[in-house]
Amino acid sequence: MKLRTLDISYAQIAVFQSALADPFSDWTDRHLAQGFAWRPGSVSFATIEPSGPIEVEVVRGGPALAASSALRIIAVPFSIAEDGAVDVTSIGDGEMLTLPAGSYRLTFEHGLRDGGMWCRLSFEAVIGEVTPKVLRAGDLVPSEPLLMDASAAK
Repeated sequence: MKLRTLDISYAQIAVFQSALADPFSDWTDRHLAQGFAWRPGSVSFATIEPSGPIEVEVVRGGPALAASSALRIIAVPFSIAEDGAVDVTSIGDGEMLTLPAGSYRLTFEHGLRDGGMWCRLSFEAVIGEVTPKVLRAGDLVPSEPLLMDASAAK
């Protein structure tokens, strides 16, 4: 399902449980190097351009990584609360979705097409733990282990 075109600001797109207080995260240099800031119920992904429109697609199920033209591909664990309410947003522009409650592997694929940014967010239901991975780094320089403890932005 295509979400819509969002207006990116502060070089990030965030996915979070709608009921989460203070859903955006503070970024450290290490978060910037790995391309995302994660904490339970919230993840923000770094975009290639600092601002501008991004075409967003949301998919239930696994991503088609082999055929992806993405410059960055990042997979992280993500839980959806019982109410199923999830926000996909940047600072000041976003959309609320409703997805089935449960545990997911959330894969962020991101690139440039026809001079503009695009991303695909794939929610794949899982049983068990999800290991976070930077599957395609592009210009990112992640270090292992990936940092999985961002703080809420205040």
